[in-house]
Amino acid sequence: MKSMIVKGVLLSLSLTSVAVLANPDVTSREYKLMLDTSKFNYVTEQSDVLALVGDVESVVESAINRNVSGTPQLERVRDVHFYDTPNTCLLNDMGYSFRERVENGISEVTLKFRSPDRYISDYEDVSSSTSGSETKLEADVGANSINNFKVVYGHSTTAPNTRNINDMKDVNAHFDGFDHDYNLSDNLALNAVGGLDISERVYKDVYIDLGSYDAEVSVTLWYRDNPATNTTPLVAEVSFKYKDANADYSRKVVNRAKQSFDAIRTLTSWVDPNSLTKTRFVYQYDPNFCQ
Repeated sequence: MKSMIVKGVLLSLSLTSVAVLANPDVTSREYKLMLDTSKFNYVTEQSDVLALVGDVESVVESAINRNVSGTPQLERVRDVHFYDTPNTCLLNDMGYSFRERVENGISEVTLKFRSPDRYISDYEDVSSSTSGSETKLEADVGANSINNFKVVYGHSTTAPNTRNINDMKDVNAHFDGFDHDYNLSDNLALNAVGGLDISERVYKDVYIDLGSYDAEVSVTLWYRDNPATNTTPLVAEVSFKYKDANADYSRKVVNRAKQSFDAIRTLTSWVDPNSLTKTRFVYQYDPNFCQ
């Protein structure tokens, strides 16, 4: 065993974890841009999303000379919570996030580790023995300024969940590799980060023709509690994703994806270059939560 200290808490790591071999095939690539939330309102949400997608279609088709097809449809309405240890935020300090999504009364949980180094991200064991769980290594491409890109590799597993989230046991019970490597006490309390109850609404069914792959466009809106009452979203994001289980992306595909991203970034009336990513927003919503 070896040890590390995070926020004054001694963690034990098993040396056997080094036997896990990195297999850094990035099976999914997602480009994300944060949007000006004042451009959206729950009352006019559908028409707001249609206007955004219309502008996306125009600039992307001009940039890559390929079609953007489909009409945005509201496909996901779910409640979202991020959980961490109050006053210490151990998971966040370790590079992890733990999220629950509930849709139509059905819960799923995701444990995700992020790093700018895809090998480091892939080495983290996020495996789950829960039936129906799915694991992926994904490149999240964003823009941390008007001219610069930021790439973070997320290694995550999503698992069906029937547990009430109260303490670290609810993480360890699903994610055997994490439990084995870090041996965090089952009794560590978990609370919703920032006390946030998020209502998430996701529009999909729009696709960018990249050649041998289609990229799926999503518009994600986060509201505080009930969107019918809090009608301006907390967070708004447009993204597009393409994936291949073998990570066999051609030069033309990746170049068209970047050109599409560059084109969307020119929509300065929509894009908010100073906005926080969704996870960072959650952790900074109540600065006292982690202190």
